[in-house]
Amino acid sequence: MARPGVCGDVTSAMLAARTGGGSRTAGTMVGSSVEARQRAAMSQLPVVKVHGNRNDILVIDGAPDEVFPGGEAARAVRRLCDRRDGLGADGVYFIVDGGDGSGRAWFFNPDGSESLLCGNGMRGAGRLLLDRYDAGRVVLRTGPYDFTVRDAGTTPHGVRRTAVELPPVDFAPADPIVAGAAGPVVDRVLGAYHASLPVTAVAVPNSHLVSVITGYREDDLVETGLRVAGSPAAFPQGANVSFVLPLDGRGPDDVYVQTYERGAGLTPSCGSGVAASRAVLSRLGRVEPDVPVLVRNPGGPARSWLQETGGRWQPVLEGNGTIVFRAEVDRTSLAGEGALSFVQEDDEAELAAFDALYRENREILADAGVKPTA
Repeated sequence: MARPGVCGDVTSAMLAARTGGGSRTAGTMVGSSVEARQRAAMSQLPVVKVHGNRNDILVIDGAPDEVFPGGEAARAVRRLCDRRDGLGADGVYFIVDGGDGSGRAWFFNPDGSESLLCGNGMRGAGRLLLDRYDAGRVVLRTGPYDFTVRDAGTTPHGVRRTAVELPPVDFAPADPIVAGAAGPVVDRVLGAYHASLPVTAVAVPNSHLVSVITGYREDDLVETGLRVAGSPAAFPQGANVSFVLPLDGRGPDDVYVQTYERGAGLTPSCGSGVAASRAVLSRLGRVEPDVPVLVRNPGGPARSWLQETGGRWQPVLEGNGTIVFRAEVDRTSLAGEGALSFVQEDDEAELAAFDALYRENREILADAGVKPTA
């Protein structure tokens, strides 16, 4: 998923406040009469910010062309996601509630382009529907795919978790990730990728190149990601690049994954990168498919495993679906230029719970000698 900025090592309070010049005073919504308050309500756009491993996503009720008619959705998304003048986010999910525990979803990157999937964001968007229906399972359809989101309980820290079933992985997609590949590219050294690291290509359904490593060097990952981005003849679709480091002493089902995302660089977490890395571990025979693997990203921990679906592996991604805040955005300011006007109410309890989990994860990574900058 494209993202212009990253969360980094910040507190949860800072995550909630990663918004630029917007107004947060409740007075913007107060009228002197019932009629005035009704007019004010009609001029406000309700927005919920959620995050999955610090991928922060805005969720809006309604189809994009209905919420923003006249082809204005892309512009509105850019305004909302702006970290200086808007609410600040890595993308926007538009959700149409089907009224029966199902719905349709559209995901927009922060640059206003539409994308099929944000795995981390889907956990948060699905969590909102789970809460709305007090349900254990909801289904969201995006493009040709149905995503089942399940309630996965609460961590000892008090962090709400959800699990989302992603599309089956494909090691030999119709549009090859590696140019000229007539079949799967598994554990091979490719000069256009890296001089010595073997790589496995997999679609989930976006393109990923994954290497299992014995020692993590962030500069090596960045150089590899840049090399892939600069080699369209070898990688015609581009690809996200992930390094997977088994954490010695913590067992084969505890790993660190860092992803260099196409068009975005190093990120705190990439949901599809987690799924791709988990699939590669089983393809290489390191872990049985149905074993949940704890995948630690810079932005937090998640679990992933593979289930059989029509003879193919379908990854399940389980992790936090945290509510950061609820906001009301003034539509007039959204249609204009400059800083948005909005009111915001942080969910301090959820932020504090995730902050404890996040810090625990970073301490474990530091003990393993991993100190990511993302």
